[in-house]
Amino acid sequence: MISPENNLQLKTKYLFGGENYLTDNKKISRYQKVMSFIAPLPAMFLLVNNYPILMLLAVFLVMSCSFLFLILDWKITDFHSKILFILILLYSYFIFSFFATGQSLFTFISYNFIKYDGNFFFCYILFFALSTPFFDYERASRNYFKYIFITFAVFGILGIFEYVLGSTTIMNKMDPGAGKMFVGLNFAHNATGSVYAVASIFMIIFFLAEKRKNLKFYYLLITLILVAALFLTKSRGSYIGFIVGTVCALWFHYKNFKKFIIRAAVLTGVLIPLIFITGTYKRVSEIFTTTDTAVIRSKLWLQAWQLFVKSPIFGVGFGRFNDIDLSVNYKLNGINGLLSVFTGSNIRLDAAHAHNSYLQFLSETGLVGLGFLILFWGMCFGILIRAYYSKEASAFARKVYLCGATSIITIFTLAFTENYLSATTIILCVSMLVSFGIGLYWQELRLKSNQAF
Repeated sequence: MISPENNLQLKTKYLFGGENYLTDNKKISRYQKVMSFIAPLPAMFLLVNNYPILMLLAVFLVMSCSFLFLILDWKITDFHSKILFILILLYSYFIFSFFATGQSLFTFISYNFIKYDGNFFFCYILFFALSTPFFDYERASRNYFKYIFITFAVFGILGIFEYVLGSTTIMNKMDPGAGKMFVGLNFAHNATGSVYAVASIFMIIFFLAEKRKNLKFYYLLITLILVAALFLTKSRGSYIGFIVGTVCALWFHYKNFKKFIIRAAVLTGVLIPLIFITGTYKRVSEIFTTTDTAVIRSKLWLQAWQLFVKSPIFGVGFGRFNDIDLSVNYKLNGINGLLSVFTGSNIRLDAAHAHNSYLQFLSETGLVGLGFLILFWGMCFGILIRAYYSKEASAFARKVYLCGATSIITIFTLAFTENYLSATTIILCVSMLVSFGIGLYWQELRLKSNQAF
């Protein structure tokens, strides 16, 4: 009698070719390797959003493989099923909020909506795709980090080289206020800074956990390159996210106050020269001064808060924040102070937002929307932390779990300065890793269970 696992292998072999479906283990292994190469493929295109077709194709390929697996054997991991239930509620609620405020189906399916106001629906979609075990989670996680470290190091070296030469041709651009900044092939320096912040934290975690001296030196070198590139993005919010995420990574890794203080002091001492060489200290000092961007953001925060107060439970409608101009008379339908939505015909699909994820979601989707979103990420964090402290975790798996947990802390820190909780670049980066980590924990527990029998 064929077991469910062998039945899946048989189906897979039939679909992808091969005659000896049950005994040709080399072909099964080859299939897993190919799928584990494809699953993290979007990680290679986090720095090229000037050419969105590359990321779209990569995500489409991953989604297609996942869908194909579901046709073969309807299956998602147990841990993913728990978080996907909340994510489905979020999608359903946001879609209902969108249409309930008078926006059309044509707008909903338009490219500009997915790119701007509705990018939440795109950047969280990999949670669904990567919940189906059509690949090996450990191998896919290893490939994910390879893609991240190689592409980010190469882009970082090119950016640093171009920055030193004083060029703004390819990797750098000139900003009227901040001056020359590293952006890679992304449109905005904040998008680049945010992913360099989490990539730098990943590299620090790998450095801390590594025992072999030759690899430790290699990890240190890559860390310095990534952090230098992060500093050159001049993204102040990303600096703060990097600091908070790194502090949490050090604490979770050592779990000892004395060791934590010593390592934090050593790391600070290593990074201080970079802070002065790159001129980062000047950019950091601007956080504590009144600048044009600070004034603009404070006005946007106030606008978002005013809209939230008028409709605290459900918000004024998904995607409606930038449709409302507070400088002119506008009308909300409903009960002021409880449930009021904007149903005006003015629909703007652009990059305007509240520059704060919490205020953005509160104003558009109310306490319900933000509450579900925090619950979703909180469940992901809980699974990863439990996995990190589990006895079953291998040395590599612990790196994955810690990187995933600290990346969640980082995006929640970043969310105070930009709408990062629905920013495509950083959420795709984190969602892949978190999904791999959750799947890897499921895979390790499943392996232990099989060994017990």
